[in-house]
Amino acid sequence: MLNKKIKRTLCGLVASLCLVGSTVPVFAQTVDFNVTVPGDILSMRAEKADSEQRFYVTGTSFNRTGTLNCRSINRNNSTIQSNIASISPSHLSSSASYRSYARSGQYYYMTTSASVSNLHVIGRYTP
Repeated sequence: MLNKKIKRTLCGLVASLCLVGSTVPVFAQTVDFNVTVPGDILSMRAEKADSEQRFYVTGTSFNRTGTLNCRSINRNNSTIQSNIASISPSHLSSSASYRSYARSGQYYYMTTSASVSNLHVIGRYTP
């Protein structure tokens, strides 16, 4: 009787561990960017790892006061792009929704424009 109870408990524990162990979280790829407007206005490409229909941008360093306007674009289909997300020294993070469905597993890049010339911004981009 005791032996049967131990086996049942052990089987339940193993089944629970299998379920928990097989769950792998998916994290969106985040890339660092270093842009200067005008001039070098594009980020490196990043793979979209989830189905969330927003992209995120965070500035970590600004060389002067100004607003950086950011747009996420699908690398293979430029008609798939986001609305504009704006960041500045007083508003370091922002996000914006995509205008049409942005599939996961595809590459996206960020393009930028600025409210002032020679704005240099370093930060992170997640499509």
